[in-house]
Amino acid sequence: MIKDILLVIDDSVRADPIIHAACALAERLAATLTIEILSAGPILIPTLAPMTEMYIPTAELARDQAVRIEAVSAMVATSNATVRVVGLHDDLFMLADRTGKAGPIADLILIGDADLWAVAWLRGRIAETVVMGSGTPLIILSGATSLAPVHHAMIGWKDTSEARRALHDLIAVITPHAKVDVVGVGRNEAALPAILDSTDEVVRHLRAHGFDATPHAIAANGQSDAEALQGFALRQGADLLAVGAFGHSRLREVVFGGVTRALIEHPRLPVLLSR
Repeated sequence: MIKDILLVIDDSVRADPIIHAACALAERLAATLTIEILSAGPILIPTLAPMTEMYIPTAELARDQAVRIEAVSAMVATSNATVRVVGLHDDLFMLADRTGKAGPIADLILIGDADLWAVAWLRGRIAETVVMGSGTPLIILSGATSLAPVHHAMIGWKDTSEARRALHDLIAVITPHAKVDVVGVGRNEAALPAILDSTDEVVRHLRAHGFDATPHAIAANGQSDAEALQGFALRQGADLLAVGAFGHSRLREVVFGGVTRALIEHPRLPVLLSR
């Protein structure tokens, strides 16, 4: 049951849509919403972050943070949800390392897409840090910046501990009796029968919880797994895609790319990441 939600932002003006979306979600779930505002030194050229960060004394960062907290507090003043606004200020590297590992504890963490962040690099690092270190499921909202009740979800399935964690977290956020597509991706058609067999247990588990679970095996046919999963989810009309995050090492994903990084950087629908 989701009763404590954390939204992480770095710019109150850009984040206005997701702030209101998070308030609406908290109201619907009768949950407490914590909005954590990250304040770092200004970036001369945001696209080159973190290399062009300017040094700002801690006292100045604290004053900037206070202004942002006041602005966001004014935005949420009319919400019927219980909302608290907190801040974290430090240099970019320390912000990326600390967020999710310390501070507010939540049942669910929300982050918007890159357009809602002043520093896209910080957003990507925050998402990775939250997934790797918080022990809390992360939902990345796409450009729609909303999360309606999830009546139809999809889980990208490969039988790993990360995928099993995503399965349990997904059950906590979808509506009773929701439709759930369980989808495995193969390189080609020949791989599909074995992949379909691997979904049997997860389908059984979901049906035991009263969900309308359907297994699928799809061929990537030259696409990345992230492209294949998101394309299939959109064609199926899913409200949310869930995957286990960083099934490979973080270093391997940095060097070679991977599903987790692709979904963080280019979400086409709301994505739930768990580890």
